[in-house]
Amino acid sequence: MPRFMTIWLPRWPVQRRLLQKPELRRVPVFVCRRERRGAMTVVSWAWAEPPPAERRKGMTSGRGARAAIPPGMSLAEAMAVLAVAHGSRACHVAEMQPDDPAADHESLERLARWCRRFSPVVGIEEAADGSAECLHLDVTGTAGFFGGEESLVRTAVWTLAARGLHGRAAIADTPGAAWAAAHHTDSVMPSGGAAPLLIVRRAAGGASPGVRLASRRRRRWAVVPRGEAATLLAGLSVAALRIDETTVAALAEVGINTIGGTLALSTRSLAARFSPLLSRRLAEFRGTVAEPIVPPGGEALPQESHSFDFPVRTVDVDEQQLVDLIERLLGRCLAPLVARGEGVLAVQLRLEHGARTTAAAPTVIDVGLFRPTASLPHLVELVRLRLARRRLPAEIDGVAVEVVAAGTVSCRQRLLFGGGVGGLESADADAEVAMLLDRLAGRLGRAAVFEPQSVGDAQPEHAWIATPPESRLSPGSRSARDRVSRPTGMARGYAMPRAMPVGRRPIWMPPRPIPLDGPEGEVVAVAPDGPPARFRFGDVLHHIVQAHGPERIETAWWRGPTVRRDYYVVETESGERFWLFRRLRDGGWFLHGMFA
Repeated sequence: MPRFMTIWLPRWPVQRRLLQKPELRRVPVFVCRRERRGAMTVVSWAWAEPPPAERRKGMTSGRGARAAIPPGMSLAEAMAVLAVAHGSRACHVAEMQPDDPAADHESLERLARWCRRFSPVVGIEEAADGSAECLHLDVTGTAGFFGGEESLVRTAVWTLAARGLHGRAAIADTPGAAWAAAHHTDSVMPSGGAAPLLIVRRAAGGASPGVRLASRRRRRWAVVPRGEAATLLAGLSVAALRIDETTVAALAEVGINTIGGTLALSTRSLAARFSPLLSRRLAEFRGTVAEPIVPPGGEALPQESHSFDFPVRTVDVDEQQLVDLIERLLGRCLAPLVARGEGVLAVQLRLEHGARTTAAAPTVIDVGLFRPTASLPHLVELVRLRLARRRLPAEIDGVAVEVVAAGTVSCRQRLLFGGGVGGLESADADAEVAMLLDRLAGRLGRAAVFEPQSVGDAQPEHAWIATPPESRLSPGSRSARDRVSRPTGMARGYAMPRAMPVGRRPIWMPPRPIPLDGPEGEVVAVAPDGPPARFRFGDVLHHIVQAHGPERIETAWWRGPTVRRDYYVVETESGERFWLFRRLRDGGWFLHGMFA
C-alpha cells in the first residue's frame, strides 16, 4: 500500500520574508494585497517573537486574547483587531509587505527540491486561488531508510525547524488523508496508541466536575496507521477535505460538520445534493481515485547518480577515488548549466547506504555558495572540505549529486592593460573573495562566516547583527540565497532596526563596559549628577578639559531589566576622547569606548 507524507508550512508568505529578514520576527508582519478599488486585504500575517508580556497576554482571554485575523480581512480591520488584542503600540511597529505570489512559489519550489532527501518524488499542492503552502512526498519506499515512519516525519519537521521554518507533517495512505492530518496534528492520536491525557477540573459549590482533554505539548507531526484514516480522522471538520466554503455551508445546513458524517453519505446523495468537488475529494481521501504528485514546474535542475554493483566499504576506498567519482558527477551536472550561462549556487550530495541490508537514512551533505560558480575545481574543493568534516557510513551503495539552486554567472571582458587594485579587476577581486568565503564556510561551517552590520539599538553593545557576507558580493540575488543560509544573529530591539548616524559612536568599544569604580580606575565628578572632572583608568590619570552630554539611554520594558545610562563624550588634556557613562541605578561609572 502506498504511503504519502504532507508537509504544511503555515503562513508561508510570512515565513519566506522572515527568512530573508530575521529582524522582522520581533514585530507583527502583514503580507497584503491591493484590490481593484485600492483597498488593502491581508493575505497572511504573523508575530513570530512577541515580547514576553505579549506572550503572557496571548495565553489569557479578553483583551489579551491572540488576535484572530483571517486571510481576506481588510488591513484597517486587521489593525483594529491587533490593537484590541495587543495594544496600539503593536500597530505602530507593524511591518507591511506587498504580496508576491511568484516569489513565494519560487521559494517553495526550491524547498521542494531540498526535500528530495526524504523522497525522490516531491510535489507542490496549489490551492484554488493559486497560493501554495503544502508539499506532498511519496514515502512508500523511503521511510525504512529513516528508521520508520515515525522517525521520518519527526526528522522532517525538526530539519525544517533547524533551517528556521515552522512546519507540520503527517503520513497517511493518501495525500488527502495526510493533508487533513498535517493540518490537525493535535487532534490525531499518536501512532503508539496512547490515549490523550484526561484532566478533571473540580467545580466550586459541589457542582459536577468538568473533564477536558489536554496534551503535554503541541504535536507537530502525526502518523496515521495503514487503513485507519477513516477512523482516526472521522472527527475532523469537513474543511479538512480541501473543499470550498460554499460546500462546507451546504453540508452544515443538513447537519454534517465532520469527515465521518460525510463518509457515511451514499455516493448517490453526494452526486445529487452537492458539488462534484466533494465527491472527488472523498474519493481521493479514500484512495479510490489517484491523486498524482506533480514535481515542481519549470526547467529541471540537473542531477546525476552512480550505483555500485555491491556495497563498498569506505575503509577499502581511497578518499581520492570517492572525490574523483563525485567530480565526474559534478561535471555532468555542470555541463548543461554552463551551456545556458548559469552556475551552481547550491548542490546536494547524497551517499546511499543500507538499502540491501539494514534500513538507514542516506548521508546528505549540502554545499551552498555565496555566488554562482561554473568552476568545477572550486566545487570539488568545497565538497572535499565538507567530506572531511563528516563521518562517512561504513558502506556505500551509491552516490547521487543534485543541483538544488542555480544562478546566472556574471561575465565581464578583461581590460586590455589590466587595472584595479593589486593587478586584479574589481570583478575578479569579488570572485576571489567569494571563493575564499566559500572555502572558509566549507572548513569552519557557514554560521562561522559573517560580517557585522550596525543597527539602531538603544543599548550600544547590542547595536549590531551578524549577517551573511554575500549581501555585498551578489546584490539582487537575495531570493536565490535564502535556501542555503540565514543570518546568524538578529537585532534585539522591538522596532525595525536603523543604523545610527555616523560619528555618534566610538570606533573602538570593548565587548563589555569597563567599570571605573573598582580596582581598574576611579572617577571624580564636581556634582553628583554632573559630568566627570577626571578619571583614572589603569595607571593613568586623565584630566578632562571638555565634556559633552549627557545622552540618556533607556531600554524598553519588554526586554527585561531596564538599562538606564547617561553617556558623556569627554576630551582630556592629551587630546584623547573617551566615551563614559554613569549607570543611573547606582551611580557607577563605566568606560565604553574611545574615539579616534
